[in-house]
Amino acid sequence: MPRTDTIEERLEEAAYKVTDNFCYGCYVVVQGDHCPHCESDDFMRHMEGVGVEYGTDWVIEELIRQHCEPIDTEELFEQMLDDCYEEITLGCLSWSPSYVMKELDPTAYRCGVSEYIDGLVEDGEYYEFDGGYYDFVDIEEMLDNIE
Repeated sequence: MPRTDTIEERLEEAAYKVTDNFCYGCYVVVQGDHCPHCESDDFMRHMEGVGVEYGTDWVIEELIRQHCEPIDTEELFEQMLDDCYEEITLGCLSWSPSYVMKELDPTAYRCGVSEYIDGLVEDGEYYEFDGGYYDFVDIEEMLDNIE
């Protein structure tokens, strides 16, 4: 999981790069470390076309939402099941392992999806953010374009 810290640091840096200092008291974008009108250094972040708010979490969320596609965790799990196990055949009928698991034991299926994606996140293959999962490669490409 060493990549997570690096990605989070890079996301924070990118959030500052794509936003401006904003003095809410004077309601102006500020160049520099102090507002020229009131001398305040307590700035919000301003993102053109999106809004103004304190912190960078909302900026990171917006960057990921704009530039990255969330992965379909069920599709990923089903692909893994179908790759690892053979088709189930009964007489002249055949079903994929993912279909059988999903239909016969939906609870086990949902638990399997959750455990599988959690393992991939722990292994550093995917990044969890705001309830969604994203491919590290997509996030890194976005960050490379911003930097």
